Amino acid sequence: MSPRRDKIVRMSNPSLGSVDEPAAVPSPVTDDVLRAVRVMIDAYQLSAERQDVDVFLDDILDHVAKLVAYDAAGIYLLGRKHRKVRHWRWRGDAGPARGRQDPVDKGGAVDRAMERGEPVLANCAAEDETPGRTEFESCLVVPIIGLRTVMMGVLELRATRPGAFDARAVEILQLFGTVVAGGIERARLKDEVRDKHRVDSEFMVARQVMEELIPHTIPTMLGFDIAGVNEASFEVGGDYYEFIPLSDDRWAIIVADVVGKGIGAALLVSAIRASLYALVGLEMAARAIMRRTNRFFYDSVEDSRYVTLFYGVLDVPSRRMIYVNAGHPPPVVLRQSGEIEKLESGGVPLGMFETPRYFEGFTGLDQGDLMVFYTDGIVESSDAHDEPYGEDRLMSTLGDVRTESAEAICRHVMDDVRSFSFGRQDDRTLLVLKAN
Repeated sequence: MSPRRDKIVRMSNPSLGSVDEPAAVPSPVTDDVLRAVRVMIDAYQLSAERQDVDVFLDDILDHVAKLVAYDAAGIYLLGRKHRKVRHWRWRGDAGPARGRQDPVDKGGAVDRAMERGEPVLANCAAEDETPGRTEFESCLVVPIIGLRTVMMGVLELRATRPGAFDARAVEILQLFGTVVAGGIERARLKDEVRDKHRVDSEFMVARQVMEELIPHTIPTMLGFDIAGVNEASFEVGGDYYEFIPLSDDRWAIIVADVVGKGIGAALLVSAIRASLYALVGLEMAARAIMRRTNRFFYDSVEDSRYVTLFYGVLDVPSRRMIYVNAGHPPPVVLRQSGEIEKLESGGVPLGMFETPRYFEGFTGLDQGDLMVFYTDGIVESSDAHDEPYGEDRLMSTLGDVRTESAEAICRHVMDDVRSFSFGRQDDRTLLVLKAN
């Protein structure tokens, strides 16, 4: 029998005699490996907790520091439905400005990693000219990849010394990203649920505001048959109509559409309504009312907001109307003779310019004539092929039912628009005045 090759250490024990045991072999598991395993386990347990996104991202940066030394670091979390940064956190000096919605510099290391879905190891000083960040020499950006290879975000590490990061750092951060990906997904879902609850709450407030603004009853005017309908979309918009009684048997008729959705649009409608009530009571000319309302809107809201609005004053006994159309889809008068008149005189939508000029128009109704007001949600409703309902079809439908009552005309038009439309649509408002 051949002699054993293992190194033997002979131990003596008076009671047991001699015992042969193999010598201790150094373990391949170093302290660094054990520390990394503990960090991974802690990160996995952390990812199983239910916590806010920002808190979780801060915890991730804490754990990264235990794996790879850095002088500054950031984590950028992408939205689930797009590749834009939804949440981000920064640790250390010279990070993106607080409150910045898009903290990623176009063409930078983070942007390239997001675009390619691959790690980027770069020389910070050579590519980053941002003031205050040139003291960094080394830059490492590693994508965080979730299930089905979906990129959830990126980790960015920066160091002041050259060559601070190597292939081993890349590998360990990729593994770390895999461990925390599940927690990131849960945190994102929690955040989206919270946002949905907030949006649902705002939606309910907006709907309640608009329900208070839209008239629940239609006024009676001698010699006219009047009906109106407002149909809100899923996302409450800014459609609004109003009848304001004036002296000498006259009525102000307003139809408007504020650009935007939700509580913001509803509050703007409320503000416009209050402004118009105050100005109408001063018995000013229609064009002067539009100028002042425009100035109020221009001074009060952000640049991207505006409102299309039709303002008309109907003299009931004479059946004559003076009006100003501020960029609204023009109401139409369908004459008994078959002629169609569009009420277009006026100017630009309210809020677009500081001091625009508005011009008044005049029209009148004879027996059997029909005046129809509407918002763009009627003519811009589209079918499954994205074809709009359009003015021609609206005129055709009105022509088919013009002999019926105002309420029946509203019902027929709205039924036709609904049957034509496909998918989620805008708010729809229709107002019909028929001269008897």
